[in-house]
Amino acid sequence: MRYLLALISFVIIFASSAARADANIYHCEVMSDAYIKSDGSLEVMSDSPRVGQEFTVIKKSGEIVGDVMDSLKNPRIISRGGNGQPYKILWEQKSASKNGIYVDYLSIDNVLGKEEKPFGFFSGSMLLAGICR
Repeated sequence: MRYLLALISFVIIFASSAARADANIYHCEVMSDAYIKSDGSLEVMSDSPRVGQEFTVIKKSGEIVGDVMDSLKNPRIISRGGNGQPYKILWEQKSASKNGIYVDYLSIDNVLGKEEKPFGFFSGSMLLAGICR
C-alpha cells in the first residue's frame, strides 16, 4: 500500500511540474513559407524545406531554440501577451553597412484562448506562418 501511495504521489508531482514547464514555453511548427515578390505580391513556397520544421520559444526570455530561427540573438520582448495583445518578439541586428539594420519580428496570437495559437514570423521579405502550442 505504501508503495502504491508513493507511486501515485510521484506521478502527481511529475505531472504538475510538466504542466508548469509547458506554461513557460511555446512549441511551434512552420506550416507556410512565403516571400514578398518585387511586384508586391506574396509568393507561397510549396516545396520549402522550412515547412514542417519546429522551434521552441522560451516565453520569459524570448529565446528561440530550433533550426528555423536559431541564429537570432538578443531578443527583445515587446509584448508578453494578454489584454488583447499577442506575444511579440523583436530582433535588431546591424548590417554590414554603417547605418543599416535588419529587423525580425515574431507574433504569436495567444489571445484566442485556444490550444493552437497561430504565429507569423517576418524577416525582410520572408514570412513564415504556423501554429504554436
